[in-house]
Amino acid sequence: MRNLIDWIRKLSLGFNIIGGTALILTMVIVLLEILTRTIFGLTGGSVDLTFSGGFELVRHGMMITFAYSMPYCLARGQVVVDIFTDSWSNRIKAIISGLYTLLFGIFGFLMSFRLVESAHTALQSGETTQDLALPMSTIYYIAAVGMFMLGLRGFAIAWEEIFIKDEPLKAGDTL
Repeated sequence: MRNLIDWIRKLSLGFNIIGGTALILTMVIVLLEILTRTIFGLTGGSVDLTFSGGFELVRHGMMITFAYSMPYCLARGQVVVDIFTDSWSNRIKAIISGLYTLLFGIFGFLMSFRLVESAHTALQSGETTQDLALPMSTIYYIAAVGMFMLGLRGFAIAWEEIFIKDEPLKAGDTL
C-alpha cells in the first residue's frame, strides 16, 4: 500500500507541475492582453495587436490550474486550530485529519463525475467556447482528470493518516 501511496504522491507532483505551467501561461496571456490594449490605447487605435479569446483562455487556464494543483497541495494546505485539538491524543488527531482529507477525496471524485457528465453533454450538443470555438467537452475532460487525481490523493492521504501514520504516542495518549 505504501508503494501505491508514493506513486499517487509522485503523480500528483507531476499534475502540480502541469498546473503551475498553466498558471504561468495564464499570467502571460493576461500580460499580453494588458500590453496589447495599452499599445492600442496609446496609438489611438492605429496599432491594433489585440486578440480575441484572451478571457476564455484565462478562464479555462485557471480551471486547469486549480484542478491540477489541488491534488499535490492537499497534504499541506489545511489549517488546524490547535485550541480545540491540543488536548486530544495524536491518534484521534490523525483519524480526524484523515476523515477530513477523505472528504476532499470524495469531493474530487464527485467533481470528476460531474465534469465527465458535462463533457458528455457538451459533446452531444457540440458546445464550444464563444470566441475561439474550442470544444467544451475537451476542456471538461481535461479538468475531470485533475479532479479524479484529487479524489485519489484524498483517499491516499486519508488512508495514510488513519492506518499508516507511525507517530509515537506521548505519555498518557490513548485512542
